[in-house]
Amino acid sequence: MKAEWSKTVQDLLIGTTRGGGDPTALLSDCAALGVAAFGATLPQEATAEPLPLAPPESAALPRPAARAVLEAIMSLDDEVLLTEWCALAKANGVVAEHRMLPALLALGTARPGLRAAVVEVLGTRGRWLANTRPGWSWASGTAPLVDEVPLEEILDLPSAQRVRALRRKRKADPVQVGAFIAREFVESRRSADRQVLISALETGLGPQDERLLEAALDDKAAAVHDEALRLLRNLGRTRLAARAAHRLRHGLRLTADGLDVRPDELWTGQADEAELRDLMRDGSEKGVAGRIRAAAASVPPSYWTATLKADDAKAAGILRRGPWAGALLRGVADQLAAAKDPRPWAVAAAETLTGMEQLEMLAALPAEVAEQAVVAVSKGWHYDLLDHACAQLPAPWSPETTRALLHRYAALPDPRWRSGRPPAVLLARGDADLLGASWEALTRRWPENSLELEILRLRIRLRESFAPAPPQEAQ
Repeated sequence: MKAEWSKTVQDLLIGTTRGGGDPTALLSDCAALGVAAFGATLPQEATAEPLPLAPPESAALPRPAARAVLEAIMSLDDEVLLTEWCALAKANGVVAEHRMLPALLALGTARPGLRAAVVEVLGTRGRWLANTRPGWSWASGTAPLVDEVPLEEILDLPSAQRVRALRRKRKADPVQVGAFIAREFVESRRSADRQVLISALETGLGPQDERLLEAALDDKAAAVHDEALRLLRNLGRTRLAARAAHRLRHGLRLTADGLDVRPDELWTGQADEAELRDLMRDGSEKGVAGRIRAAAASVPPSYWTATLKADDAKAAGILRRGPWAGALLRGVADQLAAAKDPRPWAVAAAETLTGMEQLEMLAALPAEVAEQAVVAVSKGWHYDLLDHACAQLPAPWSPETTRALLHRYAALPDPRWRSGRPPAVLLARGDADLLGASWEALTRRWPENSLELEILRLRIRLRESFAPAPPQEAQ
């Protein structure tokens, strides 16, 4: 057939006037051979069973205003706003409209970080739809995920999945999984497996785990030892905390200039084996300053308030004086979440930490405590550091935090690349009601605001769309 088609093309190019032949026959050959050479094949007859009908949706659908807001959010591709919409929808007991389900499933498939929010608004039909494609199985409720892997086989999973799988198992059954971890830790020969087992203890960490973590301090692998030490420092009242308190009492003394090393005591000589066991092996706790930092990182801030007979503010003031203030406050920064009032400790620690260390300190705090700490610490920050810290705070912020950070941003000079434009993170994560009430001040301070204020307008519409309906509309 290829030869016939080639000859027909040649005849068409030459033409019947010069080459002879019947024009009607040549065109007929061209039509027949062209379809045969380039036409698509007929589709094969489908043998698969058609999909069953979608079940009826038992949950309520959002009001038209909320549906319109979701469409606008999807067109903007804003993850923070989508998460906020899903949270409000869940709180109001509604699910996404049917025609939005494919887009939400596709988005959750492409961005695993959104799955926890998206799955809450899929409803019965969304879960049915998720069963129609293997790639959407994460939302079906019946996917063979790592949670269904037997406990004894979890250590055979890819390295990226083992810790997550163990933590989920431990959250569901802490007693059985705790016993499994303790047994496997003793029997595991690979240090990577032992590190996974110790890391899994972070979920549901409690006094029952201290014995295993203490044993892990004797592990020859530095990564296993350091992970166990990190968790022990977060555990509160432990034997490690008692040993650290003993070293602090015998190694430091209070002088007129603050806390200083006692002469002829443990920190004037080399660390013994017992102290080395309580130090990180990654090289961050070497020398006298590193040893003092390690001890301070192993006791809660309440140790200082009790020892110095002062509240958090006064105790932090004492620690920020003296030659070892940097080492002490770097250690305290690791214990900030355990403080009764973290703000004075955060302010004091920020004076000794680099910008990146300050961000790491804030990232380890619970959301409410982190908001207070950012407001307290950020008075002397430049724009970029403030912007990075605010980006770590979960949305939406409280009205008090929003008001404080709005004033903080307004007082700072805009970076050249954002001159006249409002901070995007403020408008995307701050309290929408307070920002809406501050609309005039926002537009006066940042006149170049079309895109950012559009986000704020959308957030205000989002809040209004889920607000209780007026009586006449409710009827």
